[in-house]
Amino acid sequence: MEAIVFYDGACPLCSRVVRLLLRHEKNNSMKFAMLQGSFAEEFLSKNGIVELDLTTFYLFHNNTLYAKSSAALHLIPFLKWYFLPLGLFWVVPKFMRDSVYQFVARNRYRFFKNDCEIGGLDEERSLDL
Repeated sequence: MEAIVFYDGACPLCSRVVRLLLRHEKNNSMKFAMLQGSFAEEFLSKNGIVELDLTTFYLFHNNTLYAKSSAALHLIPFLKWYFLPLGLFWVVPKFMRDSVYQFVARNRYRFFKNDCEIGGLDEERSLDL
């Protein structure tokens, strides 16, 4: 099964990240779903997430649900070769990676003020249509 990226559809940083993923993906095997959508609510509740956390994004791949920095690092194999050096962040302990992730997530509307349209998602890539 391909990977499913769950993201905050109202977050300007998340919009930028999804656009980056679309531009640099190796083989178009990722699907995308907004956390605010009915697909995400139903799918995530079936996988143990009863209360959605809009300050994170989730990655579902190989029947495993990843969150925060682990989700981000598990995206690397789906991206083009020049993203491979980011795999070095696996040596950073999870509590440290997630602390940085949470800091950025809490301040994302301050750092990224303008809302962005995703663009590039069609019926085959978006699970929200």
